[in-house]
Amino acid sequence: MTAVLVGAALLVGACTAPPPRPVPAADLHGARYVVAGGPTDQLVLLCHLAVAVVQAAGAEATEQCGKLGAVDVRLPARSTVDLGWAYVGRADRDLDGGPDRPAPFAAIAAADAAQGVTWLAPTAFADTDALVVGGPVAAGGVRTVSDLVARPWAVLCAPPGAATDPRGLGGLLATYGVDPAVVRPLDPGAVLAETARGRCTAGLVPGTSGRIPALGLVALEDDRGGFGRGVDGAPGPGRGGAAPVVRTSLYAAHPQVAAVLGALTSRLTDDVVRELDRRITVEGRDARDVARGWARDAGLTP
Repeated sequence: MTAVLVGAALLVGACTAPPPRPVPAADLHGARYVVAGGPTDQLVLLCHLAVAVVQAAGAEATEQCGKLGAVDVRLPARSTVDLGWAYVGRADRDLDGGPDRPAPFAAIAAADAAQGVTWLAPTAFADTDALVVGGPVAAGGVRTVSDLVARPWAVLCAPPGAATDPRGLGGLLATYGVDPAVVRPLDPGAVLAETARGRCTAGLVPGTSGRIPALGLVALEDDRGGFGRGVDGAPGPGRGGAAPVVRTSLYAAHPQVAAVLGALTSRLTDDVVRELDRRITVEGRDARDVARGWARDAGLTP
C-alpha cells in the first residue's frame, strides 16, 4: 500500500510540475541594446518580440518601441539605436523616402555594412500583398491564384492604381495572363469587407493583415510567384520580409545575437503574424502583451 501511495504521489508531482524553462538559442549575458521599431503596429510588435528574446537570452534591452523607425536603426552615427527592424524590399527607399531602383538583399546589406550596420536573417513572412477569398470560395476549391484565374466569373477587387504596379498586382496579373481591365477598383478599406460579403470573389490586401482571419478570409497561394516581379515581368528581388538590423560593433562583440533572433524570425510566418496583428488591431490588445505572450507560448522565453 505504501509503495502504491508513493507511486501515486510521484505521478501527481510529475503532472503538476512546471514545464522546463526554454533554453535560449545562445547566451547574450553582458550585451546591452537599445531596441527600436515603429511607427506601424507591425514594427512595434517586432520591436517588442526582439526585446523579449534578447532579454530571455540574458541581454539588457532598453525599449524604444513605437518611437523610432528604420532610418534611426540604419544610421547609427545619427541615433542611439543598436537593434531594430527594416523591410528588405523597402530598404532602398527607407533612408530618403524616394522610389529607388530595387536592389538585391545582398547589395543592401553590403552598403549598410559600410555604415556600421549588420543585417541578420529576414522573417519567414514576406512583406507582400495577398489575394484573399471568402471561406465559401476557398471551400469550392480556390486555394491558389491559378485556381482563381481559371474561373471566368471571378471579380477581383483592389485599391485604385494597384493593377498598374509592376512589383505588385500588375506583375501578378502579367504572370498569370489576366487582363487588368477585370480589376474592380475600390477604396483600400472596402476591399476586405466587400470580399467577406462575397461581392468580390477575391481582394488585394496586405498579406499579414489581422482582418484576414478575423473576417474568415483565406489568403491564396501565389503558386507562380507573381508578386514582387520587375517592370519587365522577370523575377526580381521581391519585397522580402522584415529583418533585424544591428549596430556592427555590438554584433562583433556578441555575434550569437544572430542565433537568438534567428530562432524568432524563422517562426514568424504569414499565419503567425496575421494572428498577432488580429489580436492588436481587431481585439485592441497591447502590442507588448501580445508579443510577450506569443514568445512565451512559442517556447522562446520563460
